[in-house]
Amino acid sequence: MAGHAGLGTKLTMSTAALTSTSFSPGGVAVLIGELTNIGGPTMSADQIDVSSHDSTGIFREFVAGFKDAGEISLEGNLTVGGGADDLLGAFKDRVTRNFHINFPVSSTSAVNESYLRWELAGTVSGVETAVPYDDKAGFSASVRLSGAPTLVHTTTT
Repeated sequence: MAGHAGLGTKLTMSTAALTSTSFSPGGVAVLIGELTNIGGPTMSADQIDVSSHDSTGIFREFVAGFKDAGEISLEGNLTVGGGADDLLGAFKDRVTRNFHINFPVSSTSAVNESYLRWELAGTVSGVETAVPYDDKAGFSASVRLSGAPTLVHTTTT
């Protein structure tokens, strides 16, 4: 299968505190608009050195330790009522929320369309604005993830 452009990728954020991996019944999925870049999640795993006097070949030996979901990074256009406002509100309230990154449809027909979606939980850990004199007014934000991210693949028939 050929790749496709990222244009049309959407980020949604729950308005309610985390209760499960799907949006909680009391919350609403808010579209974070005017995004120009969505990065991550930046997953990694600790590596525990288990080398000993019995290690062969004078090579270190490692086993996997705790896994870290990392964070997602966001960039966008700074607009009134845009994504920066929603993310700043989430930063101020310090609540762990559900986030979904919905990738564009991977086929052009209405039959057998494939969707990919990251389901993530996290807190907004940073929001920054930038207003250069010779370029667009923009913002960046980061979401520190908590727990295991899930990549969901769905095909409609």
